[in-house]
Amino acid sequence: MATHFKKIKFSVVYNRNNILNQDGEALIQVRAYSPAEQRTRFFSTGIYIEPDHWDTTHRRVSENHISELHLNDLIHEQIKGYKKRELELLQRFGAAPLRLLENPAAEDAPDLNPYLTFTEFFEREIERPELQESTKRQHRVTLRYLKRFQANVLFSDLKYSFLSSFNKYLLSHPMGLNTAYRHHKCLRTYINLAIKHDYLPIDGNPYRKFKPRQEEPHREYLTEAELHLLEQLEIPAGFKYLEKIRNMFLFACYTGLRFGDVVKLARKHIEETAKGMQITMRIEKTRNKHTIPLWLLFKRDGIQWSKPEQIIRDRLAAQKLDNRKDLQAFPLFKLTNQYTNRCLKELAGLAGIDKQLSFHVSRRTFATQMAPRVQMPVLQRLLNHSTLDMTKIYIRLANSQVERELEKIEWQ
Repeated sequence: MATHFKKIKFSVVYNRNNILNQDGEALIQVRAYSPAEQRTRFFSTGIYIEPDHWDTTHRRVSENHISELHLNDLIHEQIKGYKKRELELLQRFGAAPLRLLENPAAEDAPDLNPYLTFTEFFEREIERPELQESTKRQHRVTLRYLKRFQANVLFSDLKYSFLSSFNKYLLSHPMGLNTAYRHHKCLRTYINLAIKHDYLPIDGNPYRKFKPRQEEPHREYLTEAELHLLEQLEIPAGFKYLEKIRNMFLFACYTGLRFGDVVKLARKHIEETAKGMQITMRIEKTRNKHTIPLWLLFKRDGIQWSKPEQIIRDRLAAQKLDNRKDLQAFPLFKLTNQYTNRCLKELAGLAGIDKQLSFHVSRRTFATQMAPRVQMPVLQRLLNHSTLDMTKIYIRLANSQVERELEKIEWQ
């Protein structure tokens, strides 16, 4: 604890960014370095002068400035105020964090405890009510790795060398570059949060220098031929429990809906329009209202209903007289993503599909099948993505699709 009592070192800096404003002047700042935190902050004096009026040797406004005495007195009084503030913080907390140096009211805020460590901050912020439980679970995994690497991480620990060592620690476990990258991505989120809460300076994110590596992942999807195999599969009598799983998965392949949304799909979300059947529901992940015109997706020549329409109509017919609006389209006992993925692996084996199926493969399949058929902004809307870059990640064109596009070229 003795390091907390090392005094902050103050100095005066002129034109730190080496840029003059339109009047040919630059800012004078007070530099504060904390040995306890091993960090520096710069505070504006609000004073701008021309380069010729700065005494580089003595770090002060030079004598040739008309207001030299007044301006130097203002800077001196500002530093004097910071030193007084430092003493008050030391007396009250036994520490004088740089983030509290300029804001007298900040120390009373519950989220600016001067003794809080980054580990404790991470633990606290995971419990934010706006985070989904699935996201919290993922972030807790990263936190566990971080605590195993170092039980209690201080804000002052968050430097390039720390991230480099943490990266080596992650890769010493049986995980690939992309898994380690996801942990870094999560850690970077909480470092950015710490900056927003003033626990770290604006330029204090070590990820500005440390760039974790990642590799192009193998993203599975089904080709048209493999979809056909799954559609035509005759499920043996002893495996009839796989029928609803197959319908769910195929429906997701034809609509791009996530597992959580397919599971929650109910009669109240299904609407008959003059043109055909459509779904309107609030997407679980984004909370955005989403409408899918089923009659326009994966239409079939000579057949009235599109593929996703047919699946829903069959499901509604199977439920017969039960017209409750909250009745799920795919009601299954104790249905979880993990159970569904196990069933999909069985279906792949029965259909002769040599791929590691999971429910998320359906979403990539939808994106890949739709990519040659619609423009990218339309696909983005169908997938309910916030950015086009996110949509592009999902697309993996098969060789046959590439060939079809190349055949369209008219060579001169």
